[in-house]
Amino acid sequence: MSAAVERYAVELETEYRRRRAAPRAERPSLPFNAWLSAARPEYRWDSPHFRMMHAALDEVTAGTLRRLVLSVSARHGKTEGLIGYVVHRLERDPRLQVLLGTHNHDQAATVSRAIRRLARARGIVMSEDRDAAHQWETAAGGGVRAVGANTGTASLNAQLVIIDDPIGKRDEAESQLQRDKVWDWFTNDILGRCVPETSVILSHPRWHQDDPIGRVRDRQADRWRIIDLPGRAEPGDPLGRAEGAPLWPEQRGEDWLVGYRAEVGEYGFASLVQGRPRPREGGMFKWAWWLLLDAVPAVGRMVRYWDLAGTQPKGGGHDPDFSAGVLMCRMADQRTAVVNVARLRKSIAARDAEVEAVCRADLAAYPGRVRWWIETEAGIAGEERTAALVRRLHAAGMAVSTEHPTGKKVLRAEPLASASEAGNVLLCPDAPAAPWRDAFRTEAADFPAGAHDDQIDAAAGAFAKLSVPAASVGFSRYETH
Repeated sequence: MSAAVERYAVELETEYRRRRAAPRAERPSLPFNAWLSAARPEYRWDSPHFRMMHAALDEVTAGTLRRLVLSVSARHGKTEGLIGYVVHRLERDPRLQVLLGTHNHDQAATVSRAIRRLARARGIVMSEDRDAAHQWETAAGGGVRAVGANTGTASLNAQLVIIDDPIGKRDEAESQLQRDKVWDWFTNDILGRCVPETSVILSHPRWHQDDPIGRVRDRQADRWRIIDLPGRAEPGDPLGRAEGAPLWPEQRGEDWLVGYRAEVGEYGFASLVQGRPRPREGGMFKWAWWLLLDAVPAVGRMVRYWDLAGTQPKGGGHDPDFSAGVLMCRMADQRTAVVNVARLRKSIAARDAEVEAVCRADLAAYPGRVRWWIETEAGIAGEERTAALVRRLHAAGMAVSTEHPTGKKVLRAEPLASASEAGNVLLCPDAPAAPWRDAFRTEAADFPAGAHDDQIDAAAGAFAKLSVPAASVGFSRYETH
């Protein structure tokens, strides 16, 4: 190589590094929904569900929202919108680095090419040095890297991560092994390599109660904004739709919903369209048995019963038990309402701190109505831990009793199952910050063969205590049995 060529190569490398190090100056841009309407006029983007999703994406762009879940009915424009969003961001800042993950290598390439086509159509200048479907760059050094689920990502130099459809078909969703592999990839290879300023968007139709969105809702809900839009409106719809109304009436209206339901069946419709995956029926509890209430009963004594555990998940498919505390109310007509389910999986110290926080919340919300029962942990050390927790709750003002449950869990759950089948157990509304109803119904439908039974064990305990007259169980401030 001649000296002149070497000098030119050094100058190019120096200029490249200078541009990479220069402060970012983003171009002003329209809000995403307005931008997308102009960039892709072949589609209509004025439906309320698009406006809600796109408003959240504007928050991601502004850096005020770092973790976003789009749990939206299948075939309702999520992926097309995300393709546009990547280009919108690259047009604002062509140095932006994006990681796109989907269920396999081929689909990742397909989506990446669609993003590149739109980027070129919008006049974004591309690099000639790197232009493969799975990894391409703009002339300014930004671009897209597209990977399939479970593909190693040794480095994650991305300011924006989009995981779209990490599970691609039903048999993958039904496989515990595959769900664990996708979750480990998502948490360890993706989230584990993010820097604080990385924004992550997770989007897929629901396949299974234990799919990635299900696990985020179950384990990390406090760290994510979750937009949940079923194909047919349910009570309390976030868009204000009437119950049963279609999400996208212009394109996926009543005829489409009826036809799709006939094609995929009730099981597929509940998950893919409604976003309410449920186990295939066959256990002690049926999904349809759980009737829903619009509000917490204003009167009636309450019991929260705790089934405690104290182990954190360690990755690699490790799936320890949860601690679960089920709050129930015996209503004036003698039916029983499940008011709330607190469910956590933490170290013993962190668990006890959160249990105390739930205690104080119960005392504030239901003064004079609620008492607690706690299953004593096994072994001498477990008894000592339980006693220490009880003293802590007693100091907070809660009436607490403990017990060593006897008999098989299935037998203890039978009275609750019988009452549920008769329509005498109802579920109160979800807590907006910590939804619990679907996780509770899912575990009930899996019981007794499911991976976890903590919620049902605690619910059976609370139901049993409410079934004993109040004078028999006593409401002293602290008891142990």
